[in-house]
This record gives sequence, C-alpha cells and structure tokens, in this order.
Amino acid sequence: MGVLLFLELIHSKIDQELYLIHETLGRKSLNNYHDGGEAILEAFRNLGVDYVISSPGSEWPSLWEAMARQKRDGTAGPVYMDCGHEILAVTMASAYTHITGRMQAVILHAGAGLMQGSMAVSAARAMETPMVVMSGESLGYGETEFEPGSQWYRNLSIVGGSQRLLEPVVKWAQQVPAPETLYESVVRAGELAQRNPRGPTYLCVSMETMTHEWLKPDALRKSPPSPKFQPIPDEIDKIAALIAHAECPLISVENAGPDRGAFDALVELAELMSIPVVEGQGAFFANFPKSHDLYMGTNINPFLEETDLALLVESRTPWYPPSNTPKNAEIVAIGINPLKSHMVYQVMNADHYLEGDVAATLRLLTEALRRLGIDATKMSERRARWRAKHEEWCEGLRAAEDNSVDRDVITVPLLMKTLRDVMPAETSYVDETIVHSGAIRDHAMWDDSLSFFRAPSGLGQGLGYALGVKLAMPERNVVMTIGDGTFMYNPVVPAIAFADEHELPLLIIVANNAKYAAMQHTHDQFYPAGTSITTNDYYGVNIKGPKYEEAASMVGGYGKLVRNPADLEPALREALRSIQAGKTAILNVNMPDKGAPR
Repeated sequence: MGVLLFLELIHSKIDQELYLIHETLGRKSLNNYHDGGEAILEAFRNLGVDYVISSPGSEWPSLWEAMARQKRDGTAGPVYMDCGHEILAVTMASAYTHITGRMQAVILHAGAGLMQGSMAVSAARAMETPMVVMSGESLGYGETEFEPGSQWYRNLSIVGGSQRLLEPVVKWAQQVPAPETLYESVVRAGELAQRNPRGPTYLCVSMETMTHEWLKPDALRKSPPSPKFQPIPDEIDKIAALIAHAECPLISVENAGPDRGAFDALVELAELMSIPVVEGQGAFFANFPKSHDLYMGTNINPFLEETDLALLVESRTPWYPPSNTPKNAEIVAIGINPLKSHMVYQVMNADHYLEGDVAATLRLLTEALRRLGIDATKMSERRARWRAKHEEWCEGLRAAEDNSVDRDVITVPLLMKTLRDVMPAETSYVDETIVHSGAIRDHAMWDDSLSFFRAPSGLGQGLGYALGVKLAMPERNVVMTIGDGTFMYNPVVPAIAFADEHELPLLIIVANNAKYAAMQHTHDQFYPAGTSITTNDYYGVNIKGPKYEEAASMVGGYGKLVRNPADLEPALREALRSIQAGKTAILNVNMPDKGAPR
C-alpha cells in the first residue's frame, strides 16, 4: 500500500469518527467528514477535468473544503480558479477545451450567476463545446438544522429550480435529487456533454445535498473518452468517386480547426486532388494554411457558378443568402454533426452526408482516392490554375498593405502588417471586432491551426476567450483585437485582474473608431436617404469612450493611446516587452475608418 493511499485512509477514518462524535453531541460539524463537495470533486477527477473555473457564490463551501483536503493530502486532481465574472469563467473553459480537446467544469452562483453567464453558455452550445456547469440552491430556507443564510429565502431561489433558467441554452439540465445520486449525476452530466452533438450540461445541487455525508465507494471507474465514429466504407467510396470525377471541385471549411489532425488531413486531401479551399466568413478558427497556393480567402461567391462538387467541411453556413447555392454542383456535407439543432434556419442543400470525426473522414477519403488512382497531369494543370488565383489574392492584400503605409491614419492592413513584423511567429490572435473583422481575418496570416480564433457569438466574451487560449498555451503570446464598443461590453476589470493573478498576460488592441460603427452601417443601409444620414444625427452609434489604455495601469501593465501611424510599431514593441515581462498591455489605437461588417 502506497504512503499517500495509507494517509488518505487514515484521514478518512479520522473524519468519519469525528463526524460520529459530533452527531452524538448534537453539534454536527461540517468541517471534519467527507460530504457532497468531495463527491463532486471526485467526479471531476474521474472525468479528467483539468480546471474548475468559478465565479464563486456562497453555496460552494463544501467544494472548497474538498479542494483544501485535496491540497493537504497531495491528491491529484483539478486546479481551482476563481474569477470575477461568469462570462470569464465560461469562455475560458470553452477556449481551453477547443484547444486541448478536454472538457472542463464551471461553477457559478445560484440563479443570478446562471443568468449572468447564460450568453456564454449559449455560445458554448452553438460551438458544440462540452462543459459541465453547476450552481447551487437551498431547500430548507433555515427551517431545518442546516443554516444556509437568509439570502436564499429572500432573493436567490428560483421557482421550479435553477435548471429552468438554462434549459433553453444547454444540452441537458437537471436537479440532483439526493446525496446518494450526486456523484453519478456529475459523472453522467460530464459524459453526456461529450457525446454528439457535444455541448454544455447543467446540474443544480442544493447545499443540503452538498453538505450531507458521502462515503466514497471502494471502486470508482475513470470515465472513458467519448468514442469517435466514422462513415462506413461504402459511403466513403461513393464520395471519393464523386471527387475523382469532378472537373471543378471546391472545399468550403468553417470550423475544422483548431484540431491539428483535421487541419493536416484537409491539407492532404486538397493537395492530392488540387482542390481550392475557401474559409467561411463566420469561421471561429484557422482551418487551412494561408500561405498554401490552394487557399482562396473567404469569398465563396466567385466559385459558385463553375463548381460541380462542393465539399462542406464543418461548414454550417457556406453561402448567404442561404438560397445562394451553386446551381450545377453536387453538395457533400462533412462533419461530426452537420445539421445544427441550435440554428433556427439552416440551408446547405446537401445531396450527401459524411458524418463522423472530421480528421478520420478526410483521411479515409484520401486513402480511397489513392486507391482509385490519380491523374497526375490533370492535377498539375488544376494546381497551376489555382496557384495563379492564390497569387492574385495575395497581391490584393499586399497592395492594400503597401497603400496603408502612405496614409495618415491607422487602418487594418497597416495594423496587421505591423503586428506580423513585431510579434513572434507563434503568436495566437483572438478577434472580437465587428466592422474590422473581415479585414483582420484577411490580413492575419497563419500556417497552423492554433494561430487564429474568433470570439464566440455574443459580444462581451472576447477577453475571457483570450484568457482561455493563453491558459491552454501559456508559451504563446496572445493578441486580442477588439472594438471600442465591444471592449465596454467585456468584463474588463475582472479579466485584467485574473490575467495578472495567474500570469496570463494579454496584448489587447482596442480598434477605436469612437462609435458602434456596425449600428451606423445598418442604419445607413436601411435608410440611405434618411434624416440621420442627411443631418449626421445618429442614435445608438457614437461613443464618448474613456482612456481605455489606462486600464492596464491597474496591474502595472503598459498602456498607450496610438493616433499616428509612425507611433504604431514602437508602441507594439513596448507592448510586447510588457507581456513578455508578465504584464498585460493595452493599446488604444485610433482607427477612424468605419469599416464594413461581413
């Protein structure tokens, strides 16, 4: 028997004996025996959770006590992290899972915390991110020997249970009915979250349940990984034949990244058959190397008339309007779960579906195509054509960047070019702009699957997501591009404080045009000859913002207002030095161009 196991048994025996003594004396102690908090933590351990990320509430002392025991006893288990806002907790867990592939746990407070974090939970469902979300409640309201605090009677409880609040935005929501079922309920929630379609699950647990004694069973299993599946051979062979005979195939990819296996498998398939690749404008990740001569940008429209076979690889919205489909093409949807139940309306007009693990499916297609034989001459001619188109696309970007150097204002092409010049090669970018997002995506360059992330849908989640990226890849520099309006939607103070406490510095670039330019764009589009545009009298548009850069000074970081193009590079170099020293940097960059949302 190992020393740690022996000590754990001794501690457990002592705790149980102390509990019996206090029960006999009529003074039940909540400090000296294993209760529901230990059951929850043990479930997290066996689910393989790395982090318990919490925006804390008063219902969680039993979990905290279990965390303290874990530290005291040297037991292997998840790391607990407190942060000051629910959005941060959820989005950090989401980003970490997207990069590592491992599900995390989020602990919130009662119904209030759920409502505060619900936008991020909903976004996690839309991105099919597995996650266990939990919050607590009281069932006795002080009428039993357990004293929860009068706030639970006055303010915090939800009629019908807190699970009613999250039911519309999670995969599964449930209340744990008894202490005897707590452990297995948490394990079940975690396993359900990881089954397809993946998504967050929620458990509501009363404090009475969490503080009730829990005797750990002698044998507990480790939760196995969620199984992967792939299409049957006949389906693979059928689609491979379609690809082999197509004259002008096209790949549309939206969210195959950041899975490196899918990223590499897509490159291999595209190269084998010389198929051009267009990234979706709504892509959350980097999906294909931009230096590759088969990369064609994000505008699919020029390809729709000619293509005779469209391969939609994790591409849920390949064209807009939804009816703008290629008229002479067979359409194949490839993905783990191509039909998205969280979407109100989705039109792909797919003629075929290949459902399963994307990396495995793409590799099977490549193998099947090799068995069919490749016309090397035909592929070479096709590749030369798309190489010329790729160079034309690159030349357009270079021209925009060259022109930006001579302007007297800072534009997206200048910003992104200067970032490439200053930042180390292995830098990850997280974007939460609106009117600048299309240009940022165009001018950001990447050749790996971990270089670019779009913040989840619903403004205000970018800083938390960037922290999650940094948590998953602490060795990388993380740059956050964010609009001035969006910056104010984010929980800025909690995010900067968390970054400093946990040594996760970010370089935050506020693209400041002093307005909600997306609102102005929509107003002008609806009323091109209206009163607002003719009198320059807009509502819901203009922002008289504070000195955003000064927020960095709260933690001793670097902050600077950048108005002139000549000042941009020196400011970025100083910001890089700041984050390399462990301190968040914020550049408030004056970018008056109103941009254009896509």
